[in-house]
Amino acid sequence: MADMKSVQVRFSPEQLKRIDEFVEKGEYPSRSEFIRDAVRKAEMIRTLKDLRELMEDEEITLEDLIENGKETRKEIYEEMFEGKK
Repeated sequence: MADMKSVQVRFSPEQLKRIDEFVEKGEYPSRSEFIRDAVRKAEMIRTLKDLRELMEDEEITLEDLIENGKETRKEIYEEMFEGKK
């Protein structure tokens, strides 16, 4: 794992109990991993909100995004594997 830094976080007893329930059920190996996953999910949600705002500002529809994504994936595939059979 990368260089990790330690921080102190305080939770209410109820919050800690809910975190511990996830760990006890085996969904996370530790409290720390639960918290790291929560941070990753918060970052993903922020990124999706930013993308939605950008799409609205640029008047990009979901259909535009999907179609351009298909074209981009095709171009990348062809660039990576062109002539490599």
